[in-house]
Amino acid sequence: MKIYYDWWEDSMDFSIINELITSLKRIIELNPTLKLPEAGKSDKIELKSNSFYFWVDINRKGRKKPQCTFQLREKQHKDSPLLRLDIIGPDHPNPPGDFPLAGRVIPCPHLHIAHPDYGDSIAYPLDDNYAKMYITDEELHEIDTLLKKFLERCNVGNINDYNYEYQTELL
Repeated sequence: MKIYYDWWEDSMDFSIINELITSLKRIIELNPTLKLPEAGKSDKIELKSNSFYFWVDINRKGRKKPQCTFQLREKQHKDSPLLRLDIIGPDHPNPPGDFPLAGRVIPCPHLHIAHPDYGDSIAYPLDDNYAKMYITDEELHEIDTLLKKFLERCNVGNINDYNYEYQTELL
């Protein structure tokens, strides 16, 4: 059964999604210090590949309790997240369907990866072979380390050219 989300472009098939995620990107911020938002706030980092512009959203807002999410979006498909790392937040119930982990509840932290039929509604455990986000328990408490790991997963090449300024506590 195909679940189609109106906000997903017809042209967003697996090959385009994969090309966007795996294209080599670079941070294009002129300031060598990236200031990560405090709890309750959000910001974004601009990225560029040879052919595309991207944003990494850093969302530390939460309605009822603290949340922390990083999200990769491409400018032409800005309403269609390609990757989303939920670090703090609720567990995610995957929709039913014909894919690994269908119908399962995935605990937070987890990674959402764009799918042409399901949008960003499928979550994967961080240590899943498809997610490729191997994060230790110690790293889960360091927002700058988490952001760098997410940027690595997004295939950003100049991560170490920047300093990351942040408040000391993730929560």
